[in-house]
Amino acid sequence: MRSILALVPLAVGCASLRSQPAPGAPDVVIIVLDTLRADTMSTYGNPLPTTPAIDKLAAGATRYNTAWAPASWTLPSTTSIHTGLHPLRHGVRTFGDKLPSGQLTLAERLYDAGWRTGAWSDNANFGTKNALNQGFEQFASVTTAATAYPHAELMLRAAGDWLDDGDRPALTVVQPMNCHGPYRVPRKARTRLLGRKPVSGFKYYRGAMGEIMRRHNLSARWKVNDKYVQSAREQQMTAVRYATDEVGKMLAKLQASGRYDNALIIVTADHGEELFDHGGFSHGYTLHREVVQVPLIIKFPGQTEARVVDGPASLMDIVPTVLAAVGLPATTAEGGPLDGINLGDASLGDSLPDRPLVFDLDWSKRTVARGLLLGDTHLIHIQQSYDGKEDVRELYDVKLDPKEKQDLAKADPVRLAQAAATLDQLWATLRAGTPVVENVLSEMDAEKLKLLGYME
Repeated sequence: MRSILALVPLAVGCASLRSQPAPGAPDVVIIVLDTLRADTMSTYGNPLPTTPAIDKLAAGATRYNTAWAPASWTLPSTTSIHTGLHPLRHGVRTFGDKLPSGQLTLAERLYDAGWRTGAWSDNANFGTKNALNQGFEQFASVTTAATAYPHAELMLRAAGDWLDDGDRPALTVVQPMNCHGPYRVPRKARTRLLGRKPVSGFKYYRGAMGEIMRRHNLSARWKVNDKYVQSAREQQMTAVRYATDEVGKMLAKLQASGRYDNALIIVTADHGEELFDHGGFSHGYTLHREVVQVPLIIKFPGQTEARVVDGPASLMDIVPTVLAAVGLPATTAEGGPLDGINLGDASLGDSLPDRPLVFDLDWSKRTVARGLLLGDTHLIHIQQSYDGKEDVRELYDVKLDPKEKQDLAKADPVRLAQAAATLDQLWATLRAGTPVVENVLSEMDAEKLKLLGYME
């Protein structure tokens, strides 16, 4: 399929006022595989060879065993990747929210410091209308129908060529969509993972999935059998294999150019995906583990040995980690602290400290919820949900019950009360810093968002 990209030249300041990177400054490559669920990856223990290219990267990089997105859909979560702030602090929480001009992005910081900055996006929620192109000299966004997004190879080849065609260090960001439904894979790659095509039956937002998720017909859950779920899982894992193989080609090109060893390379996802784990599909409907746990692999400049780090990492850590690696201050535009931590801090060792992580889901036509992860405790407070819940608190022990099948809210009221009080306190603190944002949903292509299942 032919890709149609809109190249957006951006006025990002006067070139004469830019700093020059220090000698030996690293390239920064951030690969966000949209909707990549962590447990689909062989890198994270999947028995199928779903991600051999990422396995190879991880052999000389740091794998974070439990990393988390602050939201379970693209716009707020991707904005946190680029700002280092929680959604309640950057303010981009619901459809059409536009990043305020006063919020600094990673691209703006690196551009001002002399890096070349380029991004490639196949998701309408990481685009110019939401101002997430701030700071990018080149921003390429797809203009095809949302469910007909281009294959990852086109984007990754273009980004790799751009990265290779310059003598200054570069920030290169890519966000391909093949791991996102409808899990599109080119014909040549459909049998690569399984030795056959995935089992047929599941069709994205059609059949039982469409009944449950779009029409909220919960009785359609009875139509979902093991073969249907197997089909969904096989389709997504086939797409994961294809997309990560293409990432491997981009990284191989970086190695051939001699820029790999000194580069800072980050592979992650904006959120995960439900595959009937809790009676539904897709993402943005719940705050369960399968949609908020994400992969995170970081190869620091000069790193050649594998490391594995336990403890809670967050997508909000990406900006402060990059800034520390390139020698820039990790502060907000006003000089205050970011919400993430520097994962490259040697004092952290191989286990990150327990810290509370707050999750946000503000999707009024589906689900409005908030959540807290603290230690092994995962609290989900559902204000309203697509499946009819109202003002419900659910409590899970993610160590003893990693699939979150046993709600402990009634069995452990003391633990529930403690977690709820902590969440309320943290929420109030974060909410106090929420900026006023402009909503530009009317300017966005609503039909694309509908095709992706983002709008009813």
